[in-house]
Amino acid sequence: MEKFKIKDETKNKIISFIKFIVIVLALSIFACQPYLNNMLIYTHDLGYHLNRIIQISKNIDLGIFPSFIHSGLLNNLGYANSIFYPEIFLIFPAILMSLLKLHVLTVYKIFLIGVTFFTFISMYISTNGIFKKKEVAWLSSILYVFSLYRLTDIYVRGAVGEILSLIFLPLIFYGLYEIIFGKNKKWWIVSIGLFGIANSHLLSFVMVLPVVVLLCLLNIDKIFKDKKKLLNLFLSAILAIILCIGFFGPVLEQKANDKFYIDGQTIESSEALKERSMSLSMFFGSNIKAGYAVDSTTRNDGMSEGVGAILLIFAMLIFFRKGINYKENRFELQVFILGIFLCFMTTKLFPWEKISLFNVIQFPFRLNLFTTICLVLVGANSFIEIVTNKKDACIIACVFILIISGYVLSNVTLNFNPDIYQSYENLVTGIDHETGSSEYLPVNSDIKDLDLYNINNKEEKYEFNQTGSKIEFEYNEKELNMEINIPLIYYKGYKASIEDSNGNKTKLEVVKNENNGHVLVKGEKGLTGKITVEYKMTIIQLISYSISSIAFVGLIVYIVLDYKKEKNLGN
Repeated sequence: MEKFKIKDETKNKIISFIKFIVIVLALSIFACQPYLNNMLIYTHDLGYHLNRIIQISKNIDLGIFPSFIHSGLLNNLGYANSIFYPEIFLIFPAILMSLLKLHVLTVYKIFLIGVTFFTFISMYISTNGIFKKKEVAWLSSILYVFSLYRLTDIYVRGAVGEILSLIFLPLIFYGLYEIIFGKNKKWWIVSIGLFGIANSHLLSFVMVLPVVVLLCLLNIDKIFKDKKKLLNLFLSAILAIILCIGFFGPVLEQKANDKFYIDGQTIESSEALKERSMSLSMFFGSNIKAGYAVDSTTRNDGMSEGVGAILLIFAMLIFFRKGINYKENRFELQVFILGIFLCFMTTKLFPWEKISLFNVIQFPFRLNLFTTICLVLVGANSFIEIVTNKKDACIIACVFILIISGYVLSNVTLNFNPDIYQSYENLVTGIDHETGSSEYLPVNSDIKDLDLYNINNKEEKYEFNQTGSKIEFEYNEKELNMEINIPLIYYKGYKASIEDSNGNKTKLEVVKNENNGHVLVKGEKGLTGKITVEYKMTIIQLISYSISSIAFVGLIVYIVLDYKKEKNLGN
């Protein structure tokens, strides 16, 4: 009988899990309903991100993995998006595109449903871990997934990096809570959160670090009071660094080897941020308003920049809770104050013109990334705390939010600039769409010089074959010094060799052509044969990827063993 009882319990758990997954998937599809069609999508940055998916997919088709150079960009000169802009999570839609031969827009829509699904799961796990209440977990997850800032990121900005970061942001708060206020066992959650954000969006990673430091400083008394908390905090930081080496190692290698346009770009001025801050008239806006972020003086015709009235109302319920105090509700009150202050920073009331410390964020509304999760955490728990019948109240609140969200989503404008972007080709062609601001181009790069020639005789052009980031051509010049300009943008990692008629290979020197930023191949005078130039993984890249991969596998093993240990102790 006992065996049948265990089987029944297991069966019920499986059924409950399946129901949970089905509901979350249905909600994810509902959140992406404006894209459930064959229409063209226009958002601010979408052309750039679609090209990233396309180029990774093309590299996969060519058998190039991992991807380093997006060879089809900049007139086939190549652009190192894969090195400088984290895209580990874009590998999944790229594989889908390659295997099923789907259009990139179809792949992108499926990708967004998946991202929404995991955003819900992440928030649910995090809030359930913090508050230990399923009602709070459900309500906070729905508030978070359907939050105005997140939906604006999807339907107006096309900010794929931030959209991905929103998956991992809850894990940061959960991990810090676990170390400082919780059982102090799952210290690695913070590390996973930081790894995820670092491999989603570099600016979001830069922005989240001060938030992590601030929450630690606010609770420094609790941290130093318990040596285990301090140790686990230190371990989580070390693990995060090791996990992130796979991205930061290759980036630092390139930046140490060359100068890029991003190095010469000035950080936005305080006056610019003041102009871009939000007027109070937009503060309580709750619609996904299409438009631009900076192109107006009144800002009334711009995009939605607030977090929405609903989220603010939920957060204000904290003032109706009985018996709330700093000693018992320290974490919540800290998060609430942080959320309100960050919300204040997005408005014109904040003296941006006098403070330059935060200018790197470019747009004050980016702070809503953190305002949203802070207000969601406090708002969801406060609502559940003040109602009597918690389960029924949670269901009613969730249904109410979904109805409002359904109305908001039904009014989303998919193509708010049809005069310019009338076709898919308009969206993905052109330098602005291919490489954004081209921050990761080496300085002095000439993207119009598309010929292969010896720089000692520029008049004679060589025919060549290009496959991805690999170029092959026959070289028979014996009289001139071998200094060949290759129509590829130079990044550290390009290798070259020449093979003579007898099959003997000789390595050639590869340097940067300082005149045009291209690959320059050098060799001994008189060498002839077939020259091959292609991008290869550098030693630093290999070491960086290996360290992060080993650490990730080791972490998984540690989590599994720790789970089994806890389960055995429980029995």
